[in-house]
Amino acid sequence: MRIGVVAAAVCLSIVGISAGAEAVPATRQPTNIAAQELAPALQTLARERDVQVVYRSELVGVHRTRGASGNLTFEEALTQLLNGTGLTYRYLAEGAITIVAIPSGNSDIIVSH
Repeated sequence: MRIGVVAAAVCLSIVGISAGAEAVPATRQPTNIAAQELAPALQTLARERDVQVVYRSELVGVHRTRGASGNLTFEEALTQLLNGTGLTYRYLAEGAITIVAIPSGNSDIIVSH
């Protein structure tokens, strides 16, 4: 439990420090991630694109994704994976993002750069 609290605090402090974090390069790549639980889908995308994806397992673990397919940039693929989950992402640093809940009352995906 304490490790989770420390990890969350570290993530939140990184978010505050890296307000100007750079996006992942917008290179298009063939993407084919099947509909499945969200956590393994995010892990697949992170591995394929060499990007760090940080999330709380209790936040992501309850969601499924419809998948992502096509010749997509990282952001397009991630947006497809998160579509309909009530989650979005924010950049922590170059090549690193975190998955967060969309604020209540907003059903659209919000991206902070």
